[in-house]
Amino acid sequence: MRAVHMRTDYLKEPVGLGNPTPRLYWKCEGGVTQSAYQVIAEKDGEQIWDSGKVSSASSTHIPYGGPHPGSRERIDWKVRLWDEKDEPGEWSGSFFEMGLLLAGDWKAKWISGNYRPKKNTRYPVDCFRKTFTAGKRVKRAVLYMSACGLYRGWIDGKPVSDAVFMPGATDYRKRIPYQTYDVTELLRKEEGESGSHTLDIWLADGWYRGSIGCFGPTNVFGRQTKLLCQMEITYENGGREMVLSDGSFSWSNDGPIRFADLEDGEIVDASMTPSYSGKAMETKEEVVPTAGDNVLPKEKERFTAKLLTTPSGKKVLDFGQNLAGYLEFRVKGAKGQQIRLTCGEILDENGEFTQKNMTVEKPANEFGKIKEMMLVTGMKKDWKEEMQLSPKQQITFLCSGKEDVYHSMFCIFGFRYALVETDLAIVPEDFTSIAVYSDMEQTGTFSCSLPLVNQLVHNTLWSMKSNYLDVPTDCPTRERMGWTGDAQIFFDTGAYFMDIAAFFRKWLWDMEDNQFKDGKISAVIPYNGASMIYDNTGGSVGWCDAAILIPWRYYQRYGDREILERFYGMMKKNAMFMIKNAGPKDRKTLAGDPDQKYIYEKGMHLGEWLEPEEFQEKISAGNMPGHPEECTAYLHYTLGIMAQISDLLGKEDDAALFAEYSEGAKRAYRKLFFGSGAPDTDRQAKLVRPLALGLCEGSDVKEQVQKRLAQAVVNRDYTIATGFLSTPFVLGELTKMGRADLAYRMLENEKQPGWLYEVKQGATTIWENWEGSASHNHYSPGAVCQWLFDTVAGIVPDGENHFVIRPVPGGDMTWAEASYDSLYGRVESSWRLEDGADGTDGTGKISYHIVIPSNVTAEVCLPDRQPVHLTAGEYTL
Repeated sequence: MRAVHMRTDYLKEPVGLGNPTPRLYWKCEGGVTQSAYQVIAEKDGEQIWDSGKVSSASSTHIPYGGPHPGSRERIDWKVRLWDEKDEPGEWSGSFFEMGLLLAGDWKAKWISGNYRPKKNTRYPVDCFRKTFTAGKRVKRAVLYMSACGLYRGWIDGKPVSDAVFMPGATDYRKRIPYQTYDVTELLRKEEGESGSHTLDIWLADGWYRGSIGCFGPTNVFGRQTKLLCQMEITYENGGREMVLSDGSFSWSNDGPIRFADLEDGEIVDASMTPSYSGKAMETKEEVVPTAGDNVLPKEKERFTAKLLTTPSGKKVLDFGQNLAGYLEFRVKGAKGQQIRLTCGEILDENGEFTQKNMTVEKPANEFGKIKEMMLVTGMKKDWKEEMQLSPKQQITFLCSGKEDVYHSMFCIFGFRYALVETDLAIVPEDFTSIAVYSDMEQTGTFSCSLPLVNQLVHNTLWSMKSNYLDVPTDCPTRERMGWTGDAQIFFDTGAYFMDIAAFFRKWLWDMEDNQFKDGKISAVIPYNGASMIYDNTGGSVGWCDAAILIPWRYYQRYGDREILERFYGMMKKNAMFMIKNAGPKDRKTLAGDPDQKYIYEKGMHLGEWLEPEEFQEKISAGNMPGHPEECTAYLHYTLGIMAQISDLLGKEDDAALFAEYSEGAKRAYRKLFFGSGAPDTDRQAKLVRPLALGLCEGSDVKEQVQKRLAQAVVNRDYTIATGFLSTPFVLGELTKMGRADLAYRMLENEKQPGWLYEVKQGATTIWENWEGSASHNHYSPGAVCQWLFDTVAGIVPDGENHFVIRPVPGGDMTWAEASYDSLYGRVESSWRLEDGADGTDGTGKISYHIVIPSNVTAEVCLPDRQPVHLTAGEYTL
């Protein structure tokens, strides 16, 4: 048996780590069970820690037990394993390298362009250059970089990294991440070559100063973009040199990128090159950069265009896949000749290019007070002349007179189509769309006999990719915001599809940074204060309590107790915010009843967001109902989870308080909404929620609610009728109550509203609403794919090194298969109906194929069979 897939703090051989007490991970290969392990750590070839032989099957969250490493230090570690026969295997090795841990480690100065920016004025990209000389025998060169804005760097014209959109999305007022790059090979010269090098860095507005959020305000985090870089060169003779950002850097803003905005796009004049004729201006920044400790966004899949001509004669490029990313193209035209590309997700009902599903109006002048006034007062004045559409998602490119290659740097769009406006000849093969998302490993696959369901899985994965760029956003077009509710309902689905451990750990830091003093969490993280709607819905259930629900699901998925310990303070403050705001708006509600204080409806709440249109209540910033049903349900559910977390961490008093409010909210909910039995409604969310959140447990009403849910499904002809909060639960609840037949019929339904309806309409990503009138790239409704993994294929994580495999065949599927590369290894589950089997009434035969990785056990529960306990191996049952 040997260790494979070795990781440090969920990262592969990280360089620039910020945690001096990291944890170690590996998966087992060969053998059945790991009976022991031994870890040895070395620094500069000398052993500094030996764990000795540790009798344990654990291969995750192993604390590094050596001396705390200092800044820049590299620790090489290796591990060997003993199998179930107590036979040792070979050693496997990995390493981690620390970043700059202390503020004093930074010798570089923050620098900016040599100008004083004016409010609401946009500027070209800043271009910085430093020419330096390095000796011929470079042993190691490391570059530490950060920015308030977005940077790209090159040494002698070669990129310092393949990461993009650095330093990432954050609240720059609280946290500024830096990245660490090993640039040794970029500085090594062939014998006889000059040791002269050029470091070029371009700096754009990004999230810091550019358009951000739904209405596209600018200067949210600051007006002056700035850059910090520190290159440390070590020579083979032990000598050291530094190249530090300071006032000696050359600067100009006369390069080709005349305008760059994440949302609106780029204006590029290919005939221009930076003169670097000025000098950078030294500036200051109070926030000390910290290590990112996250997977970085990178360029991924590429798609070549096909050229369409619309009925009106316009030229449109179709890349075939809706995605978040940018463009690359090759053109040749006269100097100054222009090509403009406007990107969008759909063609309208007439086959014409449109952005109508993804744009909003924003003020063309000062954003804040005008828009907020409109939201609050509902003023009737015609503001059209003062508004413009956001985002533009547009590239304007001016040719140099030679053959030019354009490649986006500082903008990202959500798109499948690009409207082309030019008098140049268009060769579609010269145009490419490039997907960009955080560099997470794909961990889950699912396929079955139904092509439409396979396309649904494809669409969900692509919506996840499109919205997991450093933060989990709602959509890559209109808002691009880290909506907390969207992220929490999709967490388990996303964790099947990809390794999101490091990604969400970073986002929890963002969440903690942005918690209000009263414990409230903004509806969007990082919080940007860009619209009052984010403030007023900050306490919304299902969104605000993501501060509790995500750490809990993270713990359940990855067994990471440290996440609960690290963020317990944030979670408790959030729970206390909910308790403080509990109680009815109207004192007549449950008047005189001791459970009155457990009703929760104060504040503005998003509720069951985006149910089918017939159920939608009027939603606006000034008229968001209290939603007592949703709110009281989540008070029970969320504080029940908080009670479990507190108990797990040994905080008995906290556990008792949270359990009291959880149980009290359950009693209040039943009195308010079950007074006459199950709610008589076809509004599926009102029936799914009490079942999924445990409000029916221990009550006679549970069976009534289940029967009414089944009736509601039939009454609506098996179409879906839930919004964001309940969609992840509906098929699971039907299955639990013994009606998997209804769950399959809902999944396989091709009518509107339904998952496969949009697939039949040609969707390649998930729609925001069931009608398809808004964003076409929202992962939230794709949370149904969790059911495909944990029910159809039946793969359910169940604690350390253990799974439950409980497949439920059904519907029109004749076979299904899934794999999940978990923290412990790759689990596979598949089933296939043999000839003559229908899979539902017990006739015929179904064959099951299950693969359990080394050092993992599973309880396999097949329909109408007793559970069997299996160890590592491959089984056909």
